[in-house]
Amino acid sequence: MRQRAFLCCLLSAFMLLYSFSFLPFQGEPLAQAFAYSWVVFAIIVLIGNSLHLLYRKETKKESVSFPSAAKKQLRQRE
Repeated sequence: MRQRAFLCCLLSAFMLLYSFSFLPFQGEPLAQAFAYSWVVFAIIVLIGNSLHLLYRKETKKESVSFPSAAKKQLRQRE
C-alpha cells in the first residue's frame, strides 16, 4: 500500500505541475473558476496521498496457531 500511495502522490504532483500551462487563469470568469477549482482539488488529492504516506498504520501478520484443545487431541492420538 505504501508504494501505491507514493505513486499516486508522484502522479498527482506531476499532473498539477503539468496542468499549469494549459489551465486558463486569465480568461472568462467561468473558465477561471474551473481552473482554480481544478487546482484546489488537485492539491487536496496531493495532500491526501501525502498524509496517507505519513500516517499509515502498520499491519502485523498473524501467525496461524491451533487452540490448546486441538493440540491435546493430537497428542492423545499418538
